[in-house]
Order: sequence, then structure tokens, then C-alpha cells
Amino acid sequence: MELVDVPHVYNAYGTLDADSVIAPPGAESFDSGWVTYHWTFTDAGRTSIGEPVRRDEWGCTQIIPKDTSVAYSVVERPHLTTAEAVATYAWPKPEVTDPFFESRKRIIQQYYPDRFICGMLDPAPFVVAFELYGYEGLLMGLYDHLDALLAAFRKILDYQLALIPKFKHMGAHMVNVIDELAGKQGMMFAPRLFREHFRPMYDELFAAIHREGMYASLLLDGNLAEIMPDVMDMDLDQLLFAQPHSTGIDVIADYCGGKRCVKMAVDMMETLASGTPQEIEAEVDEMVRKLHTPRGGLVFQALRWHRPEYHPRRVAAQIAAMNKYRQGA
Repeated sequence: MELVDVPHVYNAYGTLDADSVIAPPGAESFDSGWVTYHWTFTDAGRTSIGEPVRRDEWGCTQIIPKDTSVAYSVVERPHLTTAEAVATYAWPKPEVTDPFFESRKRIIQQYYPDRFICGMLDPAPFVVAFELYGYEGLLMGLYDHLDALLAAFRKILDYQLALIPKFKHMGAHMVNVIDELAGKQGMMFAPRLFREHFRPMYDELFAAIHREGMYASLLLDGNLAEIMPDVMDMDLDQLLFAQPHSTGIDVIADYCGGKRCVKMAVDMMETLASGTPQEIEAEVDEMVRKLHTPRGGLVFQALRWHRPEYHPRRVAAQIAAMNKYRQGA
């Protein structure tokens, strides 16, 4: 079982004191833990109603709203719609992340020297681009100014490639790339564009992860049915599904069962958000029935989350259902 809410590590996009985090009951013996790089921030004060304001290394300004159902909101972003604007922009240097990786290295050595460490690259290139352009701006840009957008993606990718050795130095055994290409109904843009322009970007990331001697994993939110053949063709060791209902557990099992290791959460948007304990247990049982093999192949993803936090009864039901299948839990 892999745990998201790792004490001393999990900070929920910089909205939570990691030292205040306690593992959900029953998950203290987690086998693998998330260590996520999000952003490096500078303090930009507070809004008129006291909401924290911060600026990330990409030049976007975020606020942490009083509404705890939202982790953060982007309120200001640069204008990068021309090739000249992209070329002359002050892109961040990867060295700004060094304090994060050094601090997490110390925490891993102190608290988790015996655990499998999954480094999470979240945001990955598309989520950074959504931050820089907004959803509408990015999706329209794929058709209105693709060349400028691809130049920006190249800058983002080069930055993130430079972080891969830092994950290794930190103590990670795996790097999981977390990105967003699809909604519940399918891809946000034509699969042709993904295959032509963006799949090679992920191939570069996975090759860099493997060069460092780490396992490579991928989480793409939404319904991936249109590109599952492409995803299965990537040089990946594992696929993570946090919203398995979107693609469909049966579809995932058809592609991955006995062929690719799957890490799976109880669906974060549906079952874990509103299901009964019995429905949560049934979903975990379904995962095992359809994805576990005598050689393994299934890793549970357990979480409580923050902003919003899942109901304690559902969190407990999730962990209890997973622990039925864990040796020594």
C-alpha cells in the first residue's frame, strides 16, 4: 500500500504543515510513500480578506482561498502567446528546488529509511502549462499558436528533466509523473496532437528516470481510453489511476492485467467522495479480482487528502478494505 498523507512530508500543495500530518489509522505501516515536488514559492502577502498570496517559480500568482474545498487559485499569469514572448521570458532555474530536495532527503533518512519512496512530479508539463495559460488559453493555443506553445513546453520539459537526478539524490526509488490530458468524457484535445507533439515529451521524462536507475510511473487524470494503446506502448513500469471510473476498471484490466503493474486508488471523484463503506470495500475487492496476479501487479493507493479532506469514515473503510489483502497489516 502506498500512502499519500505521509507524516513530515505531505504538505497538500503548500497549504499544510507537513509536521502536523498524522497517518490515517490503519495506514501507519504503509509500504511506499509519496514525496511530491509541486512548486517553489515566494510570499506575496495577503488579500484584503486575509487569504495567503504566493508566487511560484513560473511567474504565476496564487491565492489560498478561505474555501477549503479548493487547494489554491491562480489569479495572475504571464502572457506567453508569441514565440518572442516565450523566448524572452525569465524561465526559472532548476536550482531553486534544491532546498526542497535537500529537506526531503533529510526527512527520508530520519523517518523512512526502510520504505519505498515514490517521488511525485506534480505538476508535470501539462499542468504547469495550464497554470501558465489557463485551461481555455492552453486548449485554444493548441490550434491558434501551436509553435509558441510547443516552445513553452520545451522550456517546461527541460526544467523538469533537470529535477529527475534531484529525485534520485533525495532517495526516491520511483518517479511518478502526474499530468492532465483528459476529462471524464475523454481527451481534452485530439489524440493526434498527443501522439505527434506530446507523447515524445513523456518518453524523454521516462528515459531520464530510467537512466537514474529509478522506476517510472504515470498518472494521467480523466478517461484515457482513446490513448490507452499509446500509454501501454510507453517505457513505463507502472500506471497510477486515481479516478479509475473515468477510464473504467474493466478497460484498465483488459490493457494492463498480467502485463503492466497498476497502482490504483478508490475513485477520488466518486466512491471515496460519496460512496458507502460497503461500496468502497466492493471497489477494492474488484481491483484485486481484476488486476492482482500470482506475480503481483497491483499496488493500493491510500489517501485522506486535504482541501478537501475525505470523510474519516470513508478513509477508514478504504484502508480497512486494502489491509484485508496486505501481509502483516
